Amino acid sequence: MTSKRFFFKVMQEDLRHKVWMAALSALGSFLMITVVWLIWWSNQAGYRELAELRDTRFELDIKAFVIDETIVFFHDFVTVMGGLVAIAGGVIAGLFGFRYVYHKNMVDVYHSLPIKRDLLFGAGFLNGFLIWFVPFLISYLPTVILAGGFIRSLGGSGQDIRQLVGTAVLSVAVLAAVFLLVYGLVLTAVMLSGNILNTLVAMMTLGFGVISLSGILYAFFAFYMDRFYGSWNWQGAIHASPLFAACNLLYRRMENDTGVGGILALDLGIAVLLCCCAWLLYRKRASELAEHGIRNRAAGLFMKIVAGIVAGMGGWLLFMLFTAESTVFWGIFGMVLAGGLCTGVLGIIFDMDFKAFFAHKRQMAAILAATLLLCTAFHQDWLGYDDYLPPKEKIAQIALGVAGEFSNRYIADKSEQSPLQNMQYEDADTIYAYLESAVGGENRNHWSPVPTKVTLRSGRSYYRYYWLDRGARELLWPLVTCESYLRAAFCIEGEMIQDCEEFDLRRGSGEETFRLKDYAKGTFAGIMEAYNRDVLEDPSGVFAEKGRRLVGMYFGIKTADGRSARVSISVYDTMEHTVAALEEAGFGEWVSEADPGEIVSVTLKIPGGSEEQTKEERIAAAREYYGVQGEAGTSEADPADVKDLQESAPTTEDVKYDTMNGLEITDRAEIGELCALMDYAEPCRSDRMFRDDSIELLCTDREGNQRRLYLPQGALPEKYILRFGDCS
Repeated sequence: MTSKRFFFKVMQEDLRHKVWMAALSALGSFLMITVVWLIWWSNQAGYRELAELRDTRFELDIKAFVIDETIVFFHDFVTVMGGLVAIAGGVIAGLFGFRYVYHKNMVDVYHSLPIKRDLLFGAGFLNGFLIWFVPFLISYLPTVILAGGFIRSLGGSGQDIRQLVGTAVLSVAVLAAVFLLVYGLVLTAVMLSGNILNTLVAMMTLGFGVISLSGILYAFFAFYMDRFYGSWNWQGAIHASPLFAACNLLYRRMENDTGVGGILALDLGIAVLLCCCAWLLYRKRASELAEHGIRNRAAGLFMKIVAGIVAGMGGWLLFMLFTAESTVFWGIFGMVLAGGLCTGVLGIIFDMDFKAFFAHKRQMAAILAATLLLCTAFHQDWLGYDDYLPPKEKIAQIALGVAGEFSNRYIADKSEQSPLQNMQYEDADTIYAYLESAVGGENRNHWSPVPTKVTLRSGRSYYRYYWLDRGARELLWPLVTCESYLRAAFCIEGEMIQDCEEFDLRRGSGEETFRLKDYAKGTFAGIMEAYNRDVLEDPSGVFAEKGRRLVGMYFGIKTADGRSARVSISVYDTMEHTVAALEEAGFGEWVSEADPGEIVSVTLKIPGGSEEQTKEERIAAAREYYGVQGEAGTSEADPADVKDLQESAPTTEDVKYDTMNGLEITDRAEIGELCALMDYAEPCRSDRMFRDDSIELLCTDREGNQRRLYLPQGALPEKYILRFGDCS
């Protein structure tokens, strides 16, 4: 009975010593919520005047816009400003709410009161929460009422008011969870410690330790594993690090994440566990702990292990990056230096004794040994991460990301539209041939990486970046031309282009923008349907066959997740349906064959440019630049062949050598020969995977205009390569 009667007196007496905290909380809430609202409200004066004018010139419904922005205020501004107050309030209330536990004379007085420790803790805990929550509500509720009145003055409906209240209530719940996360963490650190220094160290270690360990492991994977994809599940590490979890909850609320309710419930559960942990530690806390460090061996060892491993691995990585040779010696040196220093300093802080640096030699040695083992495992890839190849019979299916940017638009691999998330290719023989080539080769410097997701029959999936040589492109062909990949990476659905207003056509030096409203409804959709048909029915005609690139098409779309994306499409003469749709829509001149008779000269660039090059060196440079090999596959040519080709070449009046402009071809027959080899448009992003690169050439027409044409590498005839030998 004495404890029950005394509880509220203890709360009242405790609160009397915390008036300054309540005043600070009230000031912060007033400035961050009410004052910010008033500033925001005053800034809407211009919109309010426009709303009253009812000017029909504005397509935007001004009143609806201001009402939406008012509701957004309690979503965005309250989350940010209120979050700052909640985090600061949690730290201050936790650090100073039980300040008496740091002083021997004060803790003895409090523990001698005729009240149980549970009720003593409850009084202090409840006061700390109310010191933040009550001033916050005093500032918050009038602000919500003012916002509701503002919406009513604009003619808002009851639905708008309900949406405002719902948004405001959810924001309060988020801020309460953030406060309790920080508050519970700080109280746990306080109950473990006997002074403010140990409390701060424990708070930071427990608050960021797990996410820091996860981050350093991620850095090691990225540094040592060539095929590391970076698909990392951060959720466990985030929620195991309360300070980071609080910031993450605010961020997810700001992003209007649809799953914020589940995250809120999880974080509230973690906050309750932290508060219970602080309560249990307080019940068993010895009064003698005041003015000392951390005496809880399990907690101290846990913090030393986490901090020591993070510091040791960070030191290893830092010295490996700083040293040119990146030898293991420097890695070990950095690991021992950083890891040993961290564990030693923590020993000094926890024991409050400078002699304690080496007081726990076995712990330090064990932590350093574990860190060395972990670093070496990454350095040597003991787990076989890069070379992992499951047996064929255990493979269920495979999915690819945007292989070598093999898509007509940028797709984030983690988006719901990505082929990596939608593709389900199950031919085990093809999958295994691809994986075997990817794992067995060292082709990182040869071609773009291919994000790959492999799903095993057990249900487990793993991700890798595989680097393939261009010679292995045939292994990718059946994978990237399956329907699920093509639909995710190339096909344009009708809803994607609902908001599209214009598109560009580019060909050579010409470019023009066309507005869709100038054409019959459905014209552009019909072109896209024809394109999709070409992609799905004959992917070789779109991506692999050596057709001529007639025109490039560019436009914007809206993806399913609401992001904007820019689409680039190359139209080839092998794409029958797309070409026919463009001709029918009135764009025939853009996909027609050009008349070589209009061209009077073609300029072949001279590679190298050094006047000191020998004839053989110039020919070799030309071969490399234009991708042309001799009959023997070398840069050298037979002298007799050179003589025959030079004798059959046009007269000097038809060929001009100029170190600035290149090799200018004016012979009519040769112009026709070269024009038949060239594309009319520059390559798009998806052209470089199964087609050779192109070289831009300048051509001059009869009117003296410069045109750009594109010559595929390897297409230039041998006789032109040999002529570069006479250029000087």
